[in-house]
Amino acid sequence: MYHQDKQLVHIGLVVGLDYADPYLNPYEEFQRFKNHPSIREYLEGGTCVSYGARALNEGSYFAVPRLTFPGGLLVGCSASLLNVLKIKGSHYAIASAIMAADNIY
Repeated sequence: MYHQDKQLVHIGLVVGLDYADPYLNPYEEFQRFKNHPSIREYLEGGTCVSYGARALNEGSYFAVPRLTFPGGLLVGCSASLLNVLKIKGSHYAIASAIMAADNIY
């Protein structure tokens, strides 16, 4: 994502844990991606403000575990609540925690 007014660029690379090549190095692939001519033009002369890595749990509705058990419940990432296509997990984590707290209260 490119923010022209603030001159910020957000880039990322997502690799599934079930990728066919078990020897694939996501870090090296990301470095190759950043050096591609169409991406490099946005990064040249810039400064890295922050970086991070995430492990995304995905698997659709059928991968969601049982969410309640005697004395506890699962919310957020522990409950596999993630929209993989939009890479939005924190929204569901926060929303599920709020709903859980409301129901417990």
